[in-house]
Amino acid sequence: MRIFREKYGAGPVHLAAILASFAVAAYGLSRALDLASNPDRILLWLGGSIVAHDLVLFPVYAVIGVIAASVMLGRGRPSRLRIAALNHLRFPALASGLLLLIWYPLVAAQGERSFMRVSGLSKDVYLERWLIITAVLFAVSALLFAVRAPWLARER
Repeated sequence: MRIFREKYGAGPVHLAAILASFAVAAYGLSRALDLASNPDRILLWLGGSIVAHDLVLFPVYAVIGVIAASVMLGRGRPSRLRIAALNHLRFPALASGLLLLIWYPLVAAQGERSFMRVSGLSKDVYLERWLIITAVLFAVSALLFAVRAPWLARER
């Protein structure tokens, strides 16, 4: 077991979980490709999203994360309270950014004109709803931080 852990870097349960998740993802992709009328578009979208993430989005949010960490944590050994505060900002920002990334055409009101005809919904509400969800995410995170702060302030 020790040799496996040294070579692989984690236990066999981790390897089994990773292989199972790859199997589920491969099954889902195969079903999507079977059901799609034009499977080339799915593969193009997957390839484009990988390239867009690795070449554009990852460097952007990595730099933003470094800047936020340097501002909030300062120099020297950071306290548990400051690290928690940073993480309580990271999560709602990440969730809000992911929602914006997924729903950008509707949030920016640039969706197709047929959207209302097909769905029966107006495109006008998405910006307001995204802003409300973002505010709620940050408010809940701030509330959780306020509850945790006294406990975190006690250094061990």
